[in-house]
Amino acid sequence: MFSQAIETFLAIIRSGSLSAAAEELNLTQTTVSKRIKALEDELGMQLIERGKGMRQVKLTPSGEEFATLAEQWNLISREAKILGSQGPRLSLTIGAVDSLNVFVLPRLYRALHAEHPSMKMEIRTLHSDEMYEKIDQRQLDLAFTLRERSLANVDAEVFFSSPMVVLSLAGKATAKDKTVRPQDLSADHELFVPWGRRFDAWHDQWWDPLTPSRIKLDSGHLILSMLHHPSQWAIVPLWLARTALDKGPYMIRELTAPPPPYICYRLTHKQPTTGTSRSIAIVDTLCRQIFGEQMTQPYLGNEPVSQ
Repeated sequence: MFSQAIETFLAIIRSGSLSAAAEELNLTQTTVSKRIKALEDELGMQLIERGKGMRQVKLTPSGEEFATLAEQWNLISREAKILGSQGPRLSLTIGAVDSLNVFVLPRLYRALHAEHPSMKMEIRTLHSDEMYEKIDQRQLDLAFTLRERSLANVDAEVFFSSPMVVLSLAGKATAKDKTVRPQDLSADHELFVPWGRRFDAWHDQWWDPLTPSRIKLDSGHLILSMLHHPSQWAIVPLWLARTALDKGPYMIRELTAPPPPYICYRLTHKQPTTGTSRSIAIVDTLCRQIFGEQMTQPYLGNEPVSQ
């Protein structure tokens, strides 16, 4: 009865009058009036202004506030009916840093949607640290972050690692240009991305962090659009550099004193719901199919760079 009354109340708001709502719901106006009166008695407040000559419905202040709750109730009611008729619908909320969402994970997302189109999927781009809190608070089901932290309710495991290399436009590259010393790279021409605390600490050992002419980027996917002269360079994960090779005349060089590898951590809640566990199991299967052994070995390999 309560659900019917909510449906009737929303129909009155949509149509603007009791008579129009009665016609929409194929009810008598008397039935509509009784439902609204019963709803008001149940809630203990008046929802609709009443008076002689009032043709259009006017909500009371309480009615205006309740209208929002009624919409939410109606949505939940519809979802419950779908659940009852179709069974549980899998859902997954995934968070990842920008560079992974741009260059690595789209293959996974496309496969997930293609093979499980009924799964309700939400993808968010977030900073590494905030993903831990969102996993802990169950605002995310699965996350891929660049930083390792310790939270009581969060499981963090290495998803993949990748060596860091120097990326630049090819220019007049030769075979001897396959490696470069950090001290031979001018900070004035760097496109700097802070890949994490360990990388930043290594970087500060070689170049002054206050170099004024350095361009600092907060997103790895900006690098390809910013590299426009052979003198410019950036230190990036190998998988990003190889993506660049497919897009233009870029050059990859190994560092003689390389920084720590790029490490991606996979985050999940230690006590996921049954539905979340099923969704994550599907993702894990797809990851093995798409990335294969690269998930257990350094992602995209630690083998010598080839061009």
